[in-house]
Amino acid sequence: MADSLPTLKGLRAFEEAYLLRNFTAAAKSLNVQQPAISYQIKRLEEDLGVSLFAKERGRLVPTRPANELFETLSKSFDAIRSTSNKLRTAASEPVLTFATYPGIGTYWLSPRIPILSQALSVTTKIVTLAKDADLLHENADCWIMFGQGNWPRHDARLLIREEVCPVVAPGLADRIQSFPEGRFPKGVPIIELEDPENRWLNWEDWQRQTNGGGLLPTVRTIVNDHGFALHLALSGAGIALAWLGTIEQLLSGGSLVRLSNDVATSEAGYWIVGRSGFFETDQGRTILEVLETPSSRSSPNI
Repeated sequence: MADSLPTLKGLRAFEEAYLLRNFTAAAKSLNVQQPAISYQIKRLEEDLGVSLFAKERGRLVPTRPANELFETLSKSFDAIRSTSNKLRTAASEPVLTFATYPGIGTYWLSPRIPILSQALSVTTKIVTLAKDADLLHENADCWIMFGQGNWPRHDARLLIREEVCPVVAPGLADRIQSFPEGRFPKGVPIIELEDPENRWLNWEDWQRQTNGGGLLPTVRTIVNDHGFALHLALSGAGIALAWLGTIEQLLSGGSLVRLSNDVATSEAGYWIVGRSGFFETDQGRTILEVLETPSSRSSPNI
């Protein structure tokens, strides 16, 4: 067919013959007999309808069509070799896979990834999913999950206790603080996390624990992911209820500020979870050393 590709054997034979200017040397390079190279070149010339080599004083001299073919072929083969080497290297390197929620992965785990990778001498892969059931179905080495530490056939260590308070971007905080107490600039919404399973503390829990009812505007923006709620808060689009342990760098760096010092708490939190016995391995112990907060070092084995 006019639009079909030449054979790979023919193209490889041509590439070696072009580079070495000798069929015998090309055959040795490809670990075949010299007649095989001559045959492949002849078939390639018949397929393309051009002459690829001439002989001058016993040496192969590429023709103009050969130069054109080699320019295209070398780029293609180089790209294939580069991609193949990259895949081989990736396949041979150890990979540690974490599965967690998008918000934790983005704002808490990601700054720790370089430290983990260096400490473990591995490539670190992060998978983010919103639902607990999906997380545990993910073929990961360990997980960071929210709950009370009870996952059958798994061990867990507490990383972050559930402590929440309102946070906003600095510019919005200035606007809010310029208004009389209990009043807000027009249109400033609460960013509410949709939680059908009632896993996390919500704005009503915060109000009940802190008597902060007068602090909240009535306008609400509803999202289904804590990471997106933080993104909206960072952009100045509203007031988010944030898990303090997950945004420590955002607070210390001034990207977010606390709108209130009142904190709501629960018995739940974010845990590093591994299969039974995982934290007795060298890898598990190293992960704990990097990730555990000081307050969670005495957490029991679940």
